[in-house]
Amino acid sequence: MRIIAWNCRGLENASAVRGLLDVQKRESPDILFLSETKMDWKRIEMFRWILSMPNLLVKECKGLSGGLALFWRKEIDLTVTSISKYHIDALIKEEGKGEWRFTGIYGEPKAEDKEKTWRLMRILKNRWKKPWLCAGDFNEILFNYEKEGGQPRNHTYLEMFRTTLEECHLQDLGLVGDAFTWRNNHHSATGYIKERLDRAVACDQWRRANPLTRVINGDPRHSDHRPIIVEIGEREVSWGNPNGRGDMKFEAKWLE
Repeated sequence: MRIIAWNCRGLENASAVRGLLDVQKRESPDILFLSETKMDWKRIEMFRWILSMPNLLVKECKGLSGGLALFWRKEIDLTVTSISKYHIDALIKEEGKGEWRFTGIYGEPKAEDKEKTWRLMRILKNRWKKPWLCAGDFNEILFNYEKEGGQPRNHTYLEMFRTTLEECHLQDLGLVGDAFTWRNNHHSATGYIKERLDRAVACDQWRRANPLTRVINGDPRHSDHRPIIVEIGEREVSWGNPNGRGDMKFEAKWLE
């Protein structure tokens, strides 16, 4: 299975659409989580057929900012369980291998409000006792070596992020490719900043069940963020027998 989480920075122009289609063509994801779509449901719905991923859930943007979308192929047995401006959470069943969770994350960009994201993650941690994978734009780094250029990040914010992952029993899955997932593309060398804001993390149970997983920091295309490509290799651990397959399911709770 292949999951992509990408801050696409809007889909309202031709270059953005070309970038998204290129991701779909080259990477062929089974599940695609997009943040900062800057679109409402009506405008983003056309991508279901363009991407050949007919299952879709949307958290609409507010004004010209935000917006989330989760696409998945018809073969994927996925049930959305909750959604907010910061996340889409889903349960995934695989025949003969059991059930696990995927959460697409979009972290609060404002420094003074970052605790909202971390509080949400702690709530999600206690909601389902399933193997758990999270991926997306967390809008924060873990260590100052994950940033080059500009002023060092306030240590308090880094510690809050690290503490949240520890409390949620989530560990970074590493990366293949460029170590930095975001760039401000400033024209001046003195103003140029790059950071690792996007990543995939998982609990120990999920990691042990998927030892061949690798995370690739992909080509950014039109966006200033790189897509996070999670390639899940063949599993060695079973979580039980699923009851159902293939159909789209929707049982979402809206969390604000």
